[in-house]
Amino acid sequence: MTFLFWNLNQKPLQETIAAIAVEHDIDVIILAECKIQVADLLVTLNAKRVRKYSLTFSALDRLLILARLPRTAIQPLADTGFLSIRRLVPPVGVEILLVAAHLSSKLYQESEDQSLTATRFARKIEEQESHVGHRRTVIVGDLNMNPFEAGVSAAEALHAVMDKRTALKISRVVGGEARFFFYNPMWGRMGDCSEGPPGTYYRQSNRQVNYFWNTYDQILLRPELINRFRDEAFKVVTVVGAKSLLTNEGIPDTVSASDHLPIVFALDLSEI
Repeated sequence: MTFLFWNLNQKPLQETIAAIAVEHDIDVIILAECKIQVADLLVTLNAKRVRKYSLTFSALDRLLILARLPRTAIQPLADTGFLSIRRLVPPVGVEILLVAAHLSSKLYQESEDQSLTATRFARKIEEQESHVGHRRTVIVGDLNMNPFEAGVSAAEALHAVMDKRTALKISRVVGGEARFFFYNPMWGRMGDCSEGPPGTYYRQSNRQVNYFWNTYDQILLRPELINRFRDEAFKVVTVVGAKSLLTNEGIPDTVSASDHLPIVFALDLSEI
């Protein structure tokens, strides 16, 4: 099953979304900052397609989730501020917990605020994992934090680490309590030596500390899903058909596309 996440920066990019969906054979589309009318988006997505996309219910207007699956395949569990937590039950294969995220921007929260908020979200996700009885969980979205920031990496927060071998230890004890890992493959998509662009979001400012490229858009996987993650299908998308999403300077084209780059990934949900 193939997933697309893109923060659209409120741009009318339905044609580009549809082109990505065709090019990468997308099953589930998750959009942040989407101001496109849903009806218009569905018409564009479904033109000349046999398997039609439909909107899944969400009480959270920060995120839009569309899927070419039976309507019963994506079941709402919780919408909590900046998260949409869904039980994804494919027609054939194992179910997963899908957590779509669009966390608060650094324009509105300090790093400390983001870390404390992420801690609360981590507990909410654990509650839903207990409710469904498994930890086959994937978080995807705009976390508005880099992988190395405390809200993503700290044990009390999302506890997402950079290598599979560590994550496959399942958990570690911190302060006398077990804290479960996520694996964060986005570490491998940072900097000039990575495959693709150095990050997913570019911002220049006059602050003393400025990374320029940031990797705010991320995928976090529980260890139970690591072996189902298809490395070869994982991409930060920069070209759609003949259209580049980057300027001539190699940064996101905020005029004809978005200030964020889309990410595509796939999970093998077949019975193993």
